Amino acid sequence: MAKLAAQGGNGFTWVAMEPLPGWGNGKWDLVGENMHILSVGLGPGETTQMEPGSMMFMGADVEASVNCDGCLARCVGGEACAAMIYENKGAAPTYVGMTPPVPADVVALDMTQYDKISARSGAYMASVGAAQPSFELDCCTPTCCCAGFGCVRQTISADGQGGTAFINATGTVERKMLEPGETLVIDSNSLVAWHGAALGVRPAGSCMACCCNGEGCCNTTVTGPGTAWVQSMPWAQYKAKMGVTIKLDKAGNVVAAGAPPSAELHRE
Repeated sequence: MAKLAAQGGNGFTWVAMEPLPGWGNGKWDLVGENMHILSVGLGPGETTQMEPGSMMFMGADVEASVNCDGCLARCVGGEACAAMIYENKGAAPTYVGMTPPVPADVVALDMTQYDKISARSGAYMASVGAAQPSFELDCCTPTCCCAGFGCVRQTISADGQGGTAFINATGTVERKMLEPGETLVIDSNSLVAWHGAALGVRPAGSCMACCCNGEGCCNTTVTGPGTAWVQSMPWAQYKAKMGVTIKLDKAGNVVAAGAPPSAELHRE
């Protein structure tokens, strides 16, 4: 079972999950310290929604169907056009287990606390209740071009109907509660989602700093009041570090770009 959120220093909270309604009472549960399994309990006739490819196991009475409602909004927000709906067709309680589509942690969000959450493209994984992914437009030139989210970004909302949304994030995930006027400066790829706060950008430093700091020219800012969720190992960065391209020359020797070094890939 995942640990409850643990208060850290400087106002950050380590959060594999938030202690939300429904957790631990058979409605849903997160298992594991990382790369969690999300287990959702389903009573007769109850449903849960998830992204395609997330299902890991389920009871024999659960049946899958496809929901294409809002397919354009889902696609623009970075998700698959169709959502998978799993419904308990039996007369007894059962379950569905799911995992993120990438090696990631699952973060549960109580949608009774948040009217709308802005998130990184593709962050939405599943929901119990009314939460649905959509999108919003960013028409501010600085944030559109430099904040790392582009002109279209994902949103998750439940239209006041409550429920729980589950997003995926890689590495260690922390939550930061921002006081009015408090600004968090963050690497653009490390911001997963935010609620209520204002998104912004600022220069990463002097010209020399921009060239040498490995962060680019701009950092993303999030200014309170509001909440921000951050991740230590963005998936794009993880893929770039772990990716290997292998090419063979005519003599059969390995020529590799990326990691690990080509010497380690030599084929006997």
